[in-house]
Amino acid sequence: MRDDIRPVAESGQESKGGRTRKRLLDATAAEVARCGVAGTSINAIAAAAGLKTGSIYFHFESKDRLVEAMLEEGLLASLAYLDAALAAVPDQADAATRLGAAIRAHATAVHELSNYTVAVLAPTFPSDSAGTAARKLRRSYVSRWTQLVRDAQSAGILAPQPDARLLRDLIFGALNAVSLAGRPSDDTADALQALLGLAKARRSDKRA
Repeated sequence: MRDDIRPVAESGQESKGGRTRKRLLDATAAEVARCGVAGTSINAIAAAAGLKTGSIYFHFESKDRLVEAMLEEGLLASLAYLDAALAAVPDQADAATRLGAAIRAHATAVHELSNYTVAVLAPTFPSDSAGTAARKLRRSYVSRWTQLVRDAQSAGILAPQPDARLLRDLIFGALNAVSLAGRPSDDTADALQALLGLAKARRSDKRA
């Protein structure tokens, strides 16, 4: 990881440069989440961050580099939530429990990271503006999610159709939309798990 890329949680350092960088990344995440990369302008980012446009180039050499840094930050943080949630699940846990933990992690990530999560995990991920590191991080996140969904389908917890990748994106869409609307992340996660039948599957597995 390059020296100028730090996870979101670590970027709010005390130095003036660190605080400015954090404002820029936050503003970029908000603009990309709202308008997409193509509709985001460097002027809009500067205005949202309370800076002059020229000041941005002291921290980032271009709009593409700024967007790339934001994507990497958001993906690193989102992966950290997923890693922590799955690490807390026992090795012998069933597919319903593991998918439920991932759902709760994603809902929490949307609540805590807000625009970052929407920007980096939307189906219309701005691959043309993402560097190699961001593309690899996103592939890692979505591929792990795809496997969690496939495992649940193989175990008969979820229906075999639709395709696991489509179902994964539907889960992302539901979690993103409801969490950003202001619903508590735990309520959102509980509701989606109930809708998917995960809680019922876990109860059945315990009885067996």
